Parts: sequence; structure tokens; C-alpha cells
Amino acid sequence: MDPTQEQALNQAAFRQLSSFMEKTYPPGRFLAISGGKIIADAARFEELNSILHQMGNHSPDVLVVQAGVHYPEMVTIFVEDAQV
Repeated sequence: MDPTQEQALNQAAFRQLSSFMEKTYPPGRFLAISGGKIIADAARFEELNSILHQMGNHSPDVLVVQAGVHYPEMVTIFVEDAQV
């Protein structure tokens, strides 16, 4: 599966699993989603990153979120052309 497809699959899984994660995991717990499933969780990002590394996964390759955090579907970033 190419990275774009994996990202879309994990984003969809996050939306579907949001209420489950909120009920199951304490707020602030880090969760890793890969292949459309939660594959690991940890109290701290560094701990989750270590677990992913031991599993042969790396955080850039998976969707990492925090339980209880509501992420917007879309954001707008304004950039000012700063010419000095």
C-alpha cells in the first residue's frame, strides 16, 4: 500500500475509532494507528515511539494521536510574505 493510501486508511480509522478511544483510553494517552487499527499505546510519545521501533514501525509511518484530543478536520494556515 502506498503512503497516501495508508494515510487515508488511518485517518478514516481514527474517525471511526474516536468514540471507542475516548471511552477506552485515558485523556492524553498516545495511540498509534496503522493498517486501520490501533497497534500500540503509551503514556508518553517517547515511550510509544520506542514501542513502534521495537515492532519495526516508525512514528512517521503511522498515525499518532492522543486520546481525548479533538483534531479539526481542516485547518487554514496563513503565511505572510516577509521580505526584509
